Amino acid sequence: MKEYDVVIIGGGLAYTGAYLLRNAGLKVAVVEKEEKNIGGVCLNKGCVPTKLYIKEAKTLYQAKHSKVASFNLQVNLKNLYAYKEELTARLRQDILKMLKGVDVYFGYGELIEPYTVKVDKEILKAKHVIINTGKRQAESQEGFLTSDDLLNLQEVPKSLSLKGNDPILYEFACMFSVFGSQVSIFTEGKDLDFMHPSIKSRFLKMIKALGVNEKKESEFEKSELNVLFEKRVPNSEAVKLQDIQKDKEGHIIVDENFETSLKNHYAVGDVNGLFELAHAARIQSLIVANRILGKEKLFVNFKNIPYVLYTLPMSYAKVGITHYELKSKVIQYQEKLISFRPYAIGSIQNTEDGLVILYFDKRNFLIGAEVLSAMAEEVIGSVTCMLNAELDLKFISQMVLPHPTVSEVLVLGL
Repeated sequence: MKEYDVVIIGGGLAYTGAYLLRNAGLKVAVVEKEEKNIGGVCLNKGCVPTKLYIKEAKTLYQAKHSKVASFNLQVNLKNLYAYKEELTARLRQDILKMLKGVDVYFGYGELIEPYTVKVDKEILKAKHVIINTGKRQAESQEGFLTSDDLLNLQEVPKSLSLKGNDPILYEFACMFSVFGSQVSIFTEGKDLDFMHPSIKSRFLKMIKALGVNEKKESEFEKSELNVLFEKRVPNSEAVKLQDIQKDKEGHIIVDENFETSLKNHYAVGDVNGLFELAHAARIQSLIVANRILGKEKLFVNFKNIPYVLYTLPMSYAKVGITHYELKSKVIQYQEKLISFRPYAIGSIQNTEDGLVILYFDKRNFLIGAEVLSAMAEEVIGSVTCMLNAELDLKFISQMVLPHPTVSEVLVLGL
């Protein structure tokens, strides 16, 4: 038996908390099933590889639409797969180097008793336990692949049929359409109901223009490869204690400090089901680490955590309170719709059909935004800063941003 101040079950983004705790002089252990899982879904099966693929698809798209050159482009997915494997392996090693001084155990970790984690035959005792076990792909139907499988392909399939309820379906639809696959999606857009109707219609128009066929679910027909995109399910089976409450889907229930129903036992990241975003998991782990260290609580308004759907040629992003939430609330607000079409940057960046919608409360303070544009992921960063700074309409309209840029449209249209 070994004793620690903190044991973290799961090697995902809670490693940022482990780094902080170790630097403060605490004895810390991280438990992960296999070395290839260090960094979690984000690094190995989510954010990093998918954005790498989207970046390469974007490069290919821009080359095909160049105004100055023509190319006979060949897609070598085998090379991209090899680079993805090389990149994720290097990043995993970088994380392990960062965790020097933290004991890292590779094996299946279970919380078998309060303050007690079992890793294979090893017993670890801790004053504090952080559960960071994340989520996994749901069991796929027979004859269907998952998004994990698509990231392991080494040849571009001739055709793909995609269905399910996870919006990342559109990221894969875009990348493989640009790579040369004939892509069909069978969702009827119901998984996009969180978008403002004006943005949703433009988004679906963009997907269609990319060559993706959108059909009704009832019209589903198989292709060379068929992929099911379902919401991931929590890895909470490793928590064996009845004292730690879970919801009906298996998410671990936590309070505002991410503490479970058992004192000094915390759950961060996707396993608590609150914000299934890597950047949210990171800040949750830092909040818990600061609490364990007795430091002043980090104040984070989780309503202001941005979300991005990385598609081509435009991406979608949102932050704060948006149309989907506002339409069900009895509060006064106003929308400011800003089109990219009147501005040169819209044509330069292939984002003429882009749209920014800013939401203001009755006192004209910014409360949220939605963006459909090239580099929407960068634009929403500027909006997030405005939102957290609690800026109002007058202040924002007087800001001067670099010209000509996509972000500048935020203020030009007010």
